[in-house]
Amino acid sequence: MQSNCCGNRLNESIESGKLGSKCTCPQDYGRCEGKPQVKRGARTEDATYARYLCNQEEKCVIGIDSNDVVPQNFLDAISTAYFRASAVAKYNKPFDMSLDTFDIKITLDDLEKELVSPIKFTNVRLLFTGESSRTELLIAEQNLEEEVDTISSPITISVPLNLDYKPRQVEESGAIRYVLDYNYVKNVPAGRDSKGNQIYNEEPAREKFTSPPKQVLLVRTG
Repeated sequence: MQSNCCGNRLNESIESGKLGSKCTCPQDYGRCEGKPQVKRGARTEDATYARYLCNQEEKCVIGIDSNDVVPQNFLDAISTAYFRASAVAKYNKPFDMSLDTFDIKITLDDLEKELVSPIKFTNVRLLFTGESSRTELLIAEQNLEEEVDTISSPITISVPLNLDYKPRQVEESGAIRYVLDYNYVKNVPAGRDSKGNQIYNEEPAREKFTSPPKQVLLVRTG
């Protein structure tokens, strides 16, 4: 029987010139297929989206079939006394924790004359509550240097899950919300001059916007 040959029914470290694995030699190692197991209450069953597949390095890993991915889009309204903006949160269902990002597109809809442009976004945080969690967890944070100063000219903030959160299971559903810190300068009335014209003083303002929670399904891939 020829050694180091794919198809000889032996699991060898080298199979026909490649590292032996389910992806390089399914004839000997078995196919890279099926779904990992997850616990749902007292039951153990197949994951909904996570599955075994071959990656670009020809390794059998947990991943997501692109045909199962559905983009999610949610509209939030940011409204203050000095401006109004629309924020569209975009992310995939299921959400690949290794590859996907949580994107927020912000468009300035209206602003009052008392606001001194621009509006500066300085930080974004993602908070997650899992179906079995008792507390809300910070799973991503990113400092920003984004500005909006023109109506209908949007900015997009992309946030990866960068705080190394690891669900207990390969799939975890729950709720996610984002928090945006921003600041701007406003003109505040400070009396009148000798001719009766209104005098303004510039004052900095620091505020934050917290979105309503949105359903998300995280998949721990790789």
